[in-house]
Amino acid sequence: MGSAPVTIAAVQMCSTDDLAANLATCKRLAAQAAAAGAKIIVLPECFAFLGSREGDKMAIAETIDDAHPGPIVETLQAIATEHRAVVIGGGLPERVPGDDQRAYNTALVVGPGGELAARYRKIHLFDVDIPGGATLRESDATAPGDAGLVVRTHGVSLGITICYDVRFPELYRRLWHAGADVLLVPAAFTAHTGAAHWHLLLRTRAIENQAYVVAAAQGGRHNAKRESYGHALVADPWGTIVGEQAEGEGVVIATIDPAEIARVRRNMPCAMHAVTYDRPLDVAIASA
Repeated sequence: MGSAPVTIAAVQMCSTDDLAANLATCKRLAAQAAAAGAKIIVLPECFAFLGSREGDKMAIAETIDDAHPGPIVETLQAIATEHRAVVIGGGLPERVPGDDQRAYNTALVVGPGGELAARYRKIHLFDVDIPGGATLRESDATAPGDAGLVVRTHGVSLGITICYDVRFPELYRRLWHAGADVLLVPAAFTAHTGAAHWHLLLRTRAIENQAYVVAAAQGGRHNAKRESYGHALVADPWGTIVGEQAEGEGVVIATIDPAEIARVRRNMPCAMHAVTYDRPLDVAIASA
């Protein structure tokens, strides 16, 4: 792993149901990131739109088509080409062919020439009733994806996930086996669950995979029904938080150093010690 370090940015914003305003914010914060030297810019989940109900997003959902891009895809391409950066739109509503009621929650990777390089469709959908918190049914208007994604760029391999995925370590272990050394977690974590688990989950994913974790975030009150936790951050392969935006709009800038990944993995050789569990577990009962 002899690649040079690369600067990455995790954006924090507070999206609403105003598409044009949200996209303008993305452009402004991406410019700030590029001015700080970022070659990879990660936007949060729901960067283009966050309404009061899951189904509201269908009004602005797009078909991801390089030949006929909509305003969301066009904005990502414009950011990428203007700043010669790889841009990850951390979660946008992608139309499902033949389904007018649901969209994929898609992280779109756009290369520095504006090319649509790859997409990841969120696998784990957030359907919960939180005591004292929100009731959310992402599956009401979202179709799940079924495949993980690793993208190689600037000498590092990005394992791309979205928000609720972070609670499912088996996905990250698959990304690790596929060579990921930077794990992206663009999110719109609720204020309630974020206060309890956000930092713990992100640092754990970093430690157990000996990888950088880059978590762009929604932060603040979007409407009367929805508030996000914020705290966009970058954690290093030792689990140390090396940059964080606690509240408000902003950009977390960090250096991804392949040599640091190699050092941590060499000094704590978990890959050598990992065991594949390919047989049933023994289950026993000890009578009282």
